[in-house]
Amino acid sequence: MGKKNIGKFLFISCIGVVSFLIPFHFEGSTNILVGILTALVKRLLSPVSKAVVLLLIAGSAAGSSYDYVMGKKGKEVPEWVHRRFGVSGIYLASKIFTLVMVFMCNFHLLPEHVIRASQDMVELGSTLLALAIALSFLLSFLTDGGLMEFFGEITRPFVRPMFRVPSDASLDLIASWVGASNAAVLLSAEKFRKGYYTKREAAIVMCNFSLVSIPFCMVVAEAAKVEPYFLPMYLLLCGLGIFLAMVLPRIYPLNRLEDVYVADRPERRSAGEQNFFSRAVASGCGAAEDFSLQKVWKTGINTMASILLNLMPIGIGWGILGMLTVNYTPIFGWLSWPMGWILHLLGVDSAFAVAPATLAGFIDMYIPALLVTGIASVRTRFVIASLSLIQIIYITEVGAVVLQAKLGVDLKRLAVIFMERTLISLPIIVLASRLIV
Repeated sequence: MGKKNIGKFLFISCIGVVSFLIPFHFEGSTNILVGILTALVKRLLSPVSKAVVLLLIAGSAAGSSYDYVMGKKGKEVPEWVHRRFGVSGIYLASKIFTLVMVFMCNFHLLPEHVIRASQDMVELGSTLLALAIALSFLLSFLTDGGLMEFFGEITRPFVRPMFRVPSDASLDLIASWVGASNAAVLLSAEKFRKGYYTKREAAIVMCNFSLVSIPFCMVVAEAAKVEPYFLPMYLLLCGLGIFLAMVLPRIYPLNRLEDVYVADRPERRSAGEQNFFSRAVASGCGAAEDFSLQKVWKTGINTMASILLNLMPIGIGWGILGMLTVNYTPIFGWLSWPMGWILHLLGVDSAFAVAPATLAGFIDMYIPALLVTGIASVRTRFVIASLSLIQIIYITEVGAVVLQAKLGVDLKRLAVIFMERTLISLPIIVLASRLIV
């Protein structure tokens, strides 16, 4: 750990912090640097964005169809094709549905009321395109330059007493928090199978720390039209997430899960004789030493491809379906009636109109923000966007992995955890929104 590595660690971390965490005043509002870049790129691409989005969705659907069909036939496909386009049947159907709906909306081949209900979701593609370009190559400076490892070591002494998981899980918790939620839950499931976690410990990590990535949080903020409040919203999510991670492991159902391993426990590595701050700096400098522009390019391309070829077509499809379901069926209205009264008692504007969005996050956490795009109250949109991001238990991704991991968490218990996160978080988010918005 030389002065060169320390300087490199500080330089890279400063770029990441300035890009994602420092607010700037721009065109009459406050936003982070990535948000400002997103607005500029969106403005620049506005003449061609609809055509580009449609082509990207078509390419994504075609690539996933090819991978899926070849897989069903037992034939091999190039590794990069499967890595980029491989999805389950339900996600393939979502991509095809999105392609059809976006094409028909763009060329006005649907009834006008259907186009109106879907238009905000279709327009979201332009925002996602701009966001992917603006942030993909800056994200590595925040996540891969040593800052994550530094804070992982700093928090190590507090992990066991606060969250009831092994102290050496601290790096996993930070990785889960900052990284993509799907990668986080898959990592935790794999470590459970290898004997690093008991059933209870794995469930705690997967159900409390699989927060969505910073890019996706920005996507939700853009969708709900609360991007000027992204920084306080993200800080609120961090604080509230830590609070929930302290409370939920101590109540049903997480406290009832078995403390048993499914494999022999690997030997734990010694932390050495350094104090925790020295270890944190050493870890940060070690990561910074491996940091390179080539890695930034590779990670940036992967992040951009993930947003444009998976998140965008699937998110738009689910959003359109959710909007049509909410607007033209009474299903969510019936189920969310009690939540409407709770929102009303908390003083949230348009309480019963947005109540379905409080439960729609159990299907997919992207849907709630899309359901409130037409709500006039900025504070209400802020509440729903924040709530959807803190719920994290959605069955299209995190929930599916938790169920498949066989931790003793069935669909009923998963729904209980979802509602616990919702009911505990909602009053706090409403109170915070009165101070922020």
